[in-house]
Amino acid sequence: MHGEDMTLCASAAPVLYAEQDLLSPPPGGTELPRMPSVVNDLLSASSGEERQRLVRAMLHAIGFEWLGYGTVCQHRSRSLPQSFFTSYGHPAWTRRYFDERYYEVDSRHQDAPCSSLPLLWDIDHLAASVNSVRSTPHRRRFLDDFRDSGIRSGVFFSLASPTRANERTVISLMSSSPNRQWIVDSVLGQALTLALSVHECLAQRSPVLTGKPGTGAGMPRTQQHILNYLIQGRSDKEIAYHLKLSEHTVDYHMRQLRRRFAARNRVQLVNAAIEAAA
Repeated sequence: MHGEDMTLCASAAPVLYAEQDLLSPPPGGTELPRMPSVVNDLLSASSGEERQRLVRAMLHAIGFEWLGYGTVCQHRSRSLPQSFFTSYGHPAWTRRYFDERYYEVDSRHQDAPCSSLPLLWDIDHLAASVNSVRSTPHRRRFLDDFRDSGIRSGVFFSLASPTRANERTVISLMSSSPNRQWIVDSVLGQALTLALSVHECLAQRSPVLTGKPGTGAGMPRTQQHILNYLIQGRSDKEIAYHLKLSEHTVDYHMRQLRRRFAARNRVQLVNAAIEAAA
């Protein structure tokens, strides 16, 4: 990431968004064969409220109560938040976490394996990790507030971005259970399936241009969906398949998008869209 982009990354507040901000379904339906059924259940939900009920029911069925989902920018061993989806999280803790900048002392970002394998944690594990480094008022306050939130254990992992070298998607499933011993392999498997299904759903529906209000003003929803898939690295054929469009129609919208972003080719279009979303 360029120095100017890194400065923006370090100084910008995270973009918060929720169910009501997600893109509407693309034309022609959303069913995705070869995907776990839960992905199609989430994508085909008739409303954001229904999808929220589905996610919360599935969380409770495997022992969790909350799910946090966001993106972070890795910069000099620090994890700087870029965006956060609020609908499935713990409302009071989410506010506190960002207001107090607790991500600066949250050791899970460093403890989670870079391979995307999940980190199983509990409050005692966090306390031991925090105490292994120099204790500061900020770190002690982080632990105290975490305990007060009622969150006691969970699963935390991150996924590398396909387009930005320094960006990762972070997913955290959280529970009020007092320790991590209950998170056995069968629970972990269900937790990862749910988390990755939510990730697939949000990757398809999240608005691309959230960082600069007005940049996406007037853009047709079909083009927003195409841009989402383009940034994911999908080919025109794959985009046409997912959106139930002809390749000719996708090519037409691609030309419109290149004109909109003053891009001469596909690579420039991706870079311009990512820059606009930064």
